[in-house]
Amino acid sequence: MKKHIWLAIIASALGFFVDLYDIIILSIVRSKSLLELGVPEAELLSKGVSLINIQMVGMLIGGFIWGIIGDKFGRLSVLFGSILLYSTATFVNAYAPNFEIYLLLRFLAGVGLAGELGAAITLVTEQMPQKYRGIGPAIIGGSGMLGAIAGAYIGGKYSWQFTYQLGGGLGFALLILRLGVLESGLFNAMKEKTSNKGNLRLLFKNKAYIIKYISICVLGFPVWYVNGVVMTFTPEIAKAWGMTEIPSVSAVFTYYFIGFTFGDLTGGLVSQYLQSRKKAIRLYLSLYAIGAVLFFAIGNQSLMLYYGLLLFLGFCVGYSIVLLTLAAEQYGTNIRATVTTSSLNILRATVIPQTLLFGFLNPYIGTVQSAMVVGVVAILLAFWGLSNLEETFHKDLNYMEE
Repeated sequence: MKKHIWLAIIASALGFFVDLYDIIILSIVRSKSLLELGVPEAELLSKGVSLINIQMVGMLIGGFIWGIIGDKFGRLSVLFGSILLYSTATFVNAYAPNFEIYLLLRFLAGVGLAGELGAAITLVTEQMPQKYRGIGPAIIGGSGMLGAIAGAYIGGKYSWQFTYQLGGGLGFALLILRLGVLESGLFNAMKEKTSNKGNLRLLFKNKAYIIKYISICVLGFPVWYVNGVVMTFTPEIAKAWGMTEIPSVSAVFTYYFIGFTFGDLTGGLVSQYLQSRKKAIRLYLSLYAIGAVLFFAIGNQSLMLYYGLLLFLGFCVGYSIVLLTLAAEQYGTNIRATVTTSSLNILRATVIPQTLLFGFLNPYIGTVQSAMVVGVVAILLAFWGLSNLEETFHKDLNYMEE
């Protein structure tokens, strides 16, 4: 573990801190920012869904753009370019005069946010010794989750304008630290050997590759189910549940991401202990399924139960950082950044079909029942996806896709 590897881990961890801060604050300040911009209270849910979805659309598009850039021009080009774009868009967001500009800025921020974590995981995975490869992403993931906790706290305590200003300012400050980060040695060795870099056709060259890529993506459904449905629409779910005390959105996010922080840290370490990415993911996903059942069975009985079960679910989705490591290890160096960055943002974009399904079912079967149905679908898809992926713990990453 040389000095340049630790610098890459620290810079990536702080980058993910800012990345998650910027993603989460939209859900935290959704209601108060829209009300101040003149959106009627009756439209808060529909406009909120539009904002979340347009940010995710930006991530979906940006995931492919930054992934290709990362494979063609290097992992560092993404780490610098993406943070510059999303920090600028987030800072300017504080001065949005109306809903339409708000929507545009969240789209641009989404495009920028798409590149951060995928490029970081790719860079660190390629730089670390094989036997320690799961530790770097675990540190990045655990540190990044603290950004979500900070976002929940700042967004709940201060004005929505200051929340966005701080997010943009943190990103600009981080650019300075990244000046000392070195490029991936595997990328440098590969770039002279082939011109076939960042080629999307390599992802879908046969049926097995198509299924593998889809499987990586659907494994993220449970992560963004809790984030995009249960937590974002906590006020609506709690009211429909008849809770006398409505959980605070900022508190919900805080508890969830405290759990997520420890889940990411332990998930990477558990995969190291088991010497298996898939066994670690299967363990955490099984615990998640149990936690989801408990949440809908008893979560409405008290405020602390509601918060406590979300903390447990947050811990369980700590498998997500192991999943990104698994994704990076599935493919060769010449499309590794494309796979990791694009699949990460498809993972995030799974919030779109989930919120749409939630919104579609809501008038017919009710808010709580709609959330339950979406959760069952998410868990089943995740287990199916895991069954299709190869174990990569001992895999040598020094190869290319032809």
